[in-house]
Amino acid sequence: MKKILFIILSLVFIMKINAESIDLAPSAKAAILVETSTGKILYEKEKNTKRSPASMTKIMTLLLLMEKLENGSISLKDEVNISKNAAGMGGTQIFIEEGSKVNVETLLKGIAIASANDVVVSIKKFK
Repeated sequence: MKKILFIILSLVFIMKINAESIDLAPSAKAAILVETSTGKILYEKEKNTKRSPASMTKIMTLLLLMEKLENGSISLKDEVNISKNAAGMGGTQIFIEEGSKVNVETLLKGIAIASANDVVVSIKKFK
């Protein structure tokens, strides 16, 4: 058993597969792989293509909003102005209207429950 493990580990070190030379996400339209301790980008695909916010962006938006709520810089009752850009966002939406004002609590629910792109764009411009 030790010999098999040693052989496998040896092969891994000898082969040194370069992430740039293979497609790590063949079915993905876009992707990024970052080494967390150094921030070095190990793999990227279609980095300059404009896309709707992905789920990770939505989770980070929720995290940042929760931090602002926790430190008191915003409240659930604060109102966010909805821009034309946000209202016209494609993908998953809750169809908020341009020029309307929606409170942070409702927008948080829009991100958490509906994963709404229009909400993420609205929140991005808020405070």
